[in-house]
Amino acid sequence: MDTPDLIRLVAADDHRLFLDGLQRLLAEAPGLRLVAAAANGTEALDAVRRERPDVLLLDVDMPAPDGFAVADALRAEGCPVRIILLTMHDETPYLLAASRPDIQGFVLKDTAFEELVDAIRLVAAGGRYVSPAIDARPAPPSPLSPREQEILTCAGQGLTTQQTADRLGIGAKTVETHRAHILQKLSAANITEAVRKAIRPASPR
Repeated sequence: MDTPDLIRLVAADDHRLFLDGLQRLLAEAPGLRLVAAAANGTEALDAVRRERPDVLLLDVDMPAPDGFAVADALRAEGCPVRIILLTMHDETPYLLAASRPDIQGFVLKDTAFEELVDAIRLVAAGGRYVSPAIDARPAPPSPLSPREQEILTCAGQGLTTQQTADRLGIGAKTVETHRAHILQKLSAANITEAVRKAIRPASPR
């Protein structure tokens, strides 16, 4: 039986070697218990719904569905699990994902295991964590203006057009105009796709 202060985890990653290694390391970490492992998004959703863990360690680029879609589904269900994204990507646009209210952590896969453990404990305690290595990276060039980037960040946080307008102190129609420009510049069909394109560049892991 789990003790009250034990942090229960689900880990999801489609790279078997990485997932197996993570399982072995977590088994030796005091105060942590891996209750389920998943190899794709569907398995991750099933495991979280079944086990109700405290923290979900979630790979960004997974099949059926990807990490962002998993987070979207859990948020829509009102699931209280706290999420830490795991990825090889260290591009600054990924901070859009880390700033989403339903994602509490962002850890690079090549970080030291001790940092991941610290992130898990901080997130489980109600905090937020972003790997320090990200802050040391210069922002890549973007086709978007500063205002468009602000609006895309708001979209990444799940804000509606009106909520974005209220936050930025501009009109809703102005937000819609900027969104239209964002879609055109990023060749996206809708604002959700634009957020995903900004967060997940086309370059391989």
